[in-house]
Amino acid sequence: MNFIRTLYKQWWFWVVIIPVGAWLVYQAYIYYYSWKVNAPYRAQYTQALAEYAGYEAELIALRAQYAADFDGGKTPEETWDLFVTALKEGDTDQAAKYFIVEEQKEMLKNFEIGKKSGALNSFLNEDLPLIKGGTMYPNGERFEFYTGSIDNGPGFVFMLVKNPITGVWKIEDL
Repeated sequence: MNFIRTLYKQWWFWVVIIPVGAWLVYQAYIYYYSWKVNAPYRAQYTQALAEYAGYEAELIALRAQYAADFDGGKTPEETWDLFVTALKEGDTDQAAKYFIVEEQKEMLKNFEIGKKSGALNSFLNEDLPLIKGGTMYPNGERFEFYTGSIDNGPGFVFMLVKNPITGVWKIEDL
């Protein structure tokens, strides 16, 4: 107890120790308050990191699928001819493989529905003969087939893109 009484009487205690101690307590309070206030942001950041890791995993898987996808032609016209031939032969599994990787499963389902409803025959017999020509985009990575006007309305555009990894042409949109 005497030590504390003598400490109170020292000038350096009031000039150095008390201000430094007060500053340390203030810094601890600021750190705790910042930690408490930023807790929701840390949770959001952690969630964003997890989502980004999932996105990167999907991207890696998609790249692997693109690297393994060799169904298609060296030119857009060749891919289109292969696609139409597969549809005419009734091979919807092969026809779906001429689409970009992201669309293949969906198109396989659509072709099966189209077979049952007769829409696929309509597409082959009525829509495909209307194709007037095609245009290559300036970058050489996109090509579109287009039809003339249908019933005085706009026609169709069939978009093909080049697989950047394998170099084969794939149908992007019908």
